[in-house]
Amino acid sequence: MKIVILAFASDTHTAALKWALERAGYSVVCWAGLSWMEDRQATLSIEQGTRVVLGRHVIEPGDVVWIRRPNPPMHNSDVTEADRDFAQTEYKWHSRSVLYLLEHLPVRCINPYSASRVINNKAVQLHLASLCGFNTPASLLTNSPAEVREFLNHPSRRAICKSFFPHVWKKEGSEAVSVTETFEIKVEDLPTDEVLTYAPAIYQEMIVKEADVRTVLMGTTVYSFLLRTTNNVLDWRQEVGQGRATVKPVPTPPEVETAVLAFAQKAGIEFGSLDFAVDGDGKWWFLEINEEGQFLWLDGFASGAGIQEKFLAFLTLPKGSTREAIEAAQSAFHSWEQFLESPEANSVYFPEENLTAPVLSVEP
Repeated sequence: MKIVILAFASDTHTAALKWALERAGYSVVCWAGLSWMEDRQATLSIEQGTRVVLGRHVIEPGDVVWIRRPNPPMHNSDVTEADRDFAQTEYKWHSRSVLYLLEHLPVRCINPYSASRVINNKAVQLHLASLCGFNTPASLLTNSPAEVREFLNHPSRRAICKSFFPHVWKKEGSEAVSVTETFEIKVEDLPTDEVLTYAPAIYQEMIVKEADVRTVLMGTTVYSFLLRTTNNVLDWRQEVGQGRATVKPVPTPPEVETAVLAFAQKAGIEFGSLDFAVDGDGKWWFLEINEEGQFLWLDGFASGAGIQEKFLAFLTLPKGSTREAIEAAQSAFHSWEQFLESPEANSVYFPEENLTAPVLSVEP
C-alpha cells in the first residue's frame, strides 16, 4: 500500500503529512493535478483491465488516494491562440476522467471525487444538514433583489451575508490584499437592485453566538474544538490567521455527533471540517463543511491535540476504524510540532502561480 496525495508536495498539509508518513515507513507519492509537464501527465489504459498512471506512479490495488487539493488542469502554454480553448477543454475533461475513475478502482479515496463535488455545494450542505437533524439558520441563496429585500425585512432576526466561495483581491505591485468575509447586513445597507444582480450571495439568519466550533470528521470519529476570538467576530478565519484566537478541545454533544455521522453517510464522505456557531443557550448551529478544509492549524493552537497524528492513523488504518483504533495507532507518527522543527518545514510555501483565477484577482 502506498499513500497517493493529490496536491503539490509543498502544500502546507501535504508537506507535513508526507514527512511524518515517510518517517513511519510508508511510501508516499504526490501528484499535483493534470498538466502538460511529464510529472503531471496522466494515462488511463483500459485493455484487459484498467491501469491509471499519474506522473510516474501507477495506482495499484490497496492504495490510499487522498484527493487533497489537485491544481486545475493546465495545458501547454505553447498551444496557438486559436487552439487554446480546445486544448483547455480537453485537459479539463481528461482531468475529470482521472478523478472520477479513481473511486471505481480497488483503492480507498478520501473523499470520492463525485461526493466532494456535490458536498462543496452550499445549498446541498444546508439541505442535508437540516435532514440530518442539525440546527440550521434560515438561509437564502439568490441573485434576486426582491427576495433579498424580503428576507432582510423579517422583523425578528438579524442577518449576515457571505460569498459562495473565497476570493482574494490584490493590487498589482503590492502585497496588500482584500479577502471575502462574512458580515452583518441590514436592508438599509443594500445597494441598488442592479448592483445586487452583479453577483449572487448567501444571506442567512445571524446566530448571536458565544463561540465557534471547528469539528474534524475522520471516518466514524469526530473531534471538536472551541474557538474564541478577541472580539467574538462573525468570521474567525482572519483572526486565527493573525493568531488572535484561543482554541481548546471540547466534547461533541451526542446529538451533534450523531448528526455529523448521518450527514457524512448521506454525503458519501469520510473526512471533512465542519463549522458551528454556539449560541447563548449552548445550542450548536451548523454553518458549513469543507470536505478538504485546513486542520493542522488546530495543533498550533491546541497543544497536545494530536490532530496530525490522528489524521495519519485514520489515513492508514482500514476504512471505518474506531476512535479507539485511531488513538491507539497515532503514536506511530510524528507531530505537527516536530515537523515545524525539521529542516523540511522550510520547503513549505504558497506559490501564487497555483492560485486559480476564481480565487485571485489582480487589480491594476
